[in-house]
Amino acid sequence: MPKKVSTKQVLIACQMSFDGKSNREIASTLGFTETTVSNWRKSEVWQEFEAELIDAYKQQALSLESATPSTPS
Repeated sequence: MPKKVSTKQVLIACQMSFDGKSNREIASTLGFTETTVSNWRKSEVWQEFEAELIDAYKQQALSLESATPSTPS
């Protein structure tokens, strides 16, 4: 019988992927198959959370850029 997947597990997997983990590493850590993780990547939940992670990363990068003092020429 297939394991029940929670939204939280998909979000954790998405965060792991964003942090550079492979499908194999994610699957092994969470106890699912690589195929399952691959299917999650196509889900609306994954796509939306990934977009949020990208937006947060961009905002953080912009904040750091504006906080860095410029060097006088």
